[in-house]
Amino acid sequence: MRALVAGSRRRLLSSLGRARHVGAASQRFFASESSLAAASKKLRQRFNSLPAIAEIAKEADAPIDRKVALKRLTSELAEGETILEVKLGGKKLEPGDGRKEISVPTPTGPKGGPAVKHAKMVLPSVADVATALKERKEAHLLVAKAEDMVPILRKFYEEQFIGKAAEHVGLISAWGPKPIGDAEGEFGEVAALMRLQLEAIEGAIESSKDDFHFVPAWSDVGRECLVMPPSNFALLGLKDVFHMLLKGFRVVLVVQPRFLAHFLEVQQGFLDAGLPEGMLEVIPGITPEADPEVLFELLKQVDRLQFTGSSAMFKSLVKKAYELGNLRLEHAGEVSGLNKVRLDGVSVSHPAVARGTAWAAMANNGELCTSASLVEFDPKLDTKEAVKEALEAHPFKLGRDPEDESLNVLLKDGKTDKLKVETETPPGGLQEWWEKTILTAPSGGDLSLRTNQSLGHCIYSKTFEAALEKGVSEDASCVYCVGVPADPSAPSARAGTTGAKIPESVFGGMKTHTFAVAGDHDGVGCIQNTLDVLKWRGPTWRDREEPYAEYELTETAEDLMDFLGTREQAEFQKTLNRYLDFFGTFTPEVSNPYPGQPLVNGEGRSQLVTLPALKPTRKNVFVPRGIGLPDDIVRLAILAEMSPLKEVPVTIHLPGAKLAGKLRITDPLKSFVKTVEKRLGWKVIFHEDHEKFVEAIKESEYPPYFYCVKHRHHLPVEMLDAVAERGGYVYEGLPRDPVRLLQFMTTTQAWTVAALDSEVEAASKALHSAWKSHGLREEPLEKPQIVTPPPPADLGGGFGAPGMGLGDDKDWDELSDSSSDSSDDEADPKKPPTSPASSASTAAPKA
Repeated sequence: MRALVAGSRRRLLSSLGRARHVGAASQRFFASESSLAAASKKLRQRFNSLPAIAEIAKEADAPIDRKVALKRLTSELAEGETILEVKLGGKKLEPGDGRKEISVPTPTGPKGGPAVKHAKMVLPSVADVATALKERKEAHLLVAKAEDMVPILRKFYEEQFIGKAAEHVGLISAWGPKPIGDAEGEFGEVAALMRLQLEAIEGAIESSKDDFHFVPAWSDVGRECLVMPPSNFALLGLKDVFHMLLKGFRVVLVVQPRFLAHFLEVQQGFLDAGLPEGMLEVIPGITPEADPEVLFELLKQVDRLQFTGSSAMFKSLVKKAYELGNLRLEHAGEVSGLNKVRLDGVSVSHPAVARGTAWAAMANNGELCTSASLVEFDPKLDTKEAVKEALEAHPFKLGRDPEDESLNVLLKDGKTDKLKVETETPPGGLQEWWEKTILTAPSGGDLSLRTNQSLGHCIYSKTFEAALEKGVSEDASCVYCVGVPADPSAPSARAGTTGAKIPESVFGGMKTHTFAVAGDHDGVGCIQNTLDVLKWRGPTWRDREEPYAEYELTETAEDLMDFLGTREQAEFQKTLNRYLDFFGTFTPEVSNPYPGQPLVNGEGRSQLVTLPALKPTRKNVFVPRGIGLPDDIVRLAILAEMSPLKEVPVTIHLPGAKLAGKLRITDPLKSFVKTVEKRLGWKVIFHEDHEKFVEAIKESEYPPYFYCVKHRHHLPVEMLDAVAERGGYVYEGLPRDPVRLLQFMTTTQAWTVAALDSEVEAASKALHSAWKSHGLREEPLEKPQIVTPPPPADLGGGFGAPGMGLGDDKDWDELSDSSSDSSDDEADPKKPPTSPASSASTAAPKA
């Protein structure tokens, strides 16, 4: 009853506040949108609009000089020995003093023959790494301002990367190894990712001088980041380096020895572009010959780990860092997954189904993290034997010469030379085969693969609408939907568990939903990842002059507000307004069509259209016994209630129930728990003790992501280990910045439809329809009221001035240094609340 009365009172005061605004502004211009929305639209036009994406794609996909690429490939594979200089802190490492010298052959030789080229290098010692980290910390090595770093990285991108595209493609092909065509694809994806980040941060710099809403994040100046690329897509390490430099990190890049030649050229390119020496160190180390203590020394000292590769290795690295005492380590992993093709009411005898599924299993020797491990067939239409026969009959052109552009798959030493279809589960169970292998299983049988383990998932159905209807409820990062015609001889599109193309699509999203993404990783090319390099300006005096949006709270949100203090209510209403305003600007759009796999029974390629759908993150919170009700958890509940999306209920953990006896929790926590459980559907779990809590984490259905934690490094190591083992993460606090809140509250799932040219428009409409029906909340929020604050009172100081406005009822504390133009994420928590008169004359907060 108290909450209902207080909520009614707040709604009345809010209405009165809006009336005062209308009266004060009756003779003034009324804006049609908030200042923040206008600035956000301008920012989005820079990198996330369809024209911007088309321009980025055009540059990334530009044809390279094949002669130059082949010449570099031939040179890299030619007989001889290359001495690669490894440096740390500008000093060349020589053999001896605990350092080991190794020689590494190229993965293949000229024309695919035996390797005749070797690269010799020195592996650093523990002392080398420890000394280098210590010296650059003591020297305060950093680039002080984003405005100084961005031109350096722009120059690197244009002159050293795009300007040398053919050279990079040749290096990728030689040391990958990959056919030239696949190497071009790898280069183009990384180019697009770097350009997206550049455009975003340059847009923020422009905003900081124009509309004053966004600034570079630049929050990690002087901190250390360890970057580790995968074995099958090495240049992904470069996009991580680029991203971390754009945030201010110093970077140590540890690579497999066979990739050192390429990354040393990358490092020199950064130096030639003006990056200070020491900001990027490149060392070989992911090899059995390396001393593991070198990697452990890095894990002990760095602030962040940015990793792509095996999920098992990533988890072991994070847990090792905890063991070494680095409990503050931030960690992000795009890791491997189990992916499946699902045949829904269609037979594998259909040529489009057979070809798409076979390609999904064969992708890059089955070594892509999106290669299919399982095909789930309809037992009413097919048998295991029929699936095996259809897939193994599909012809592929395999060979060993990376110069042969006609190859479908480049054969490597130790790899099989044909597709293998398993009809019975092997002794080791369903797994990532890392080979040309796929397992068959009937839908509804004993073997069931949930897509909360997947990066890619493909559904074949009778129509793409039917496939999409099933796909949008899955947990995989990328969902591919194909409808095949009833006539098997008719032209048909096709797809597999891979095919996402950057920048038209995104990859590796669905953080908190799939175990194939781990830690603080948002996914490449998605809006959350791209926005990571910028932030909102923070509260300033401009807030009292610019038009802003005010959203009407739902009744539940009103009641939840009463769990906050009066000042906190007013401040958080502003935060909520800004977040919803910013969210509305970045509503996802369907991409322009882009090429996929070759058509079946037709000329040309399948046309892919993608909607990068925003999904709510799966959130856990926990309240240790004796803490009470944290304000951030209340704020989270309000954000969830006011979310434009179909929210996933939060799980709230309450350890220590065994110690509490009958009175497990008391007010206000007790009343809050009842409210969110009844009205928001939150799942409330009481754990007997800390050990039971950790056991529950280890058995979690989804990756355990915890939010609103005060200090991560103060948590028990057993809890941190359990979270890491399950691929989760622990986030501290709750942001006030609308940009960070978008990262915090949402993730991205790519919905992709494969279609014929004639079906593109219908596919786009189907994606729009799916977004409205499956993505957005059932009852839309009311449109916001745009409030134009009254002009500030004249404070005097000019000729004939009435003397500094002493008769005004302005709160002078609003003019203090704590409200000066700042880029801090949060307002000063020590600042006293504004007076009622001041509040009424500006934001008309809910009070």
